Amino acid sequence: MRPVSTTLLAIALVWLSVGYAQAAPGLEGTWSGSGYVVPKSGARENVRCRVRFSRQSSKVFSVEATCSSETTNIVQTGEVLEVSAGRFAGDFYNSQYDISGRIRIQMSGTHQTVNFSGAQGQGSLSLNKQ
Repeated sequence: MRPVSTTLLAIALVWLSVGYAQAAPGLEGTWSGSGYVVPKSGARENVRCRVRFSRQSSKVFSVEATCSSETTNIVQTGEVLEVSAGRFAGDFYNSQYDISGRIRIQMSGTHQTVNFSGAQGQGSLSLNKQ
């Protein structure tokens, strides 16, 4: 009887892990939150953002972000690649101001921390899944 119990336990653990992996939130979808930007030619500004990630392949996602501060609204696009579990890296572009740079994301469950930088400045966001 012991081998049957061990087999059933192993099947139960596999089933639970598969169920968890399917239920675990992924990057794809809409996220929102706040953070800051620091332009090279100006003072730090607080921003609120809504970001949409769309799956392009198993590890690549397109990004569209709409952010606003007290002085402006910004729309950026980009693409990120999953470099390891919960970690993404890629590029962004803002056609309004002809600004581009690198983006790095650390995701944990329904929360992510986004850091971005380019020749014109840098910033950080804290986002939650909607």
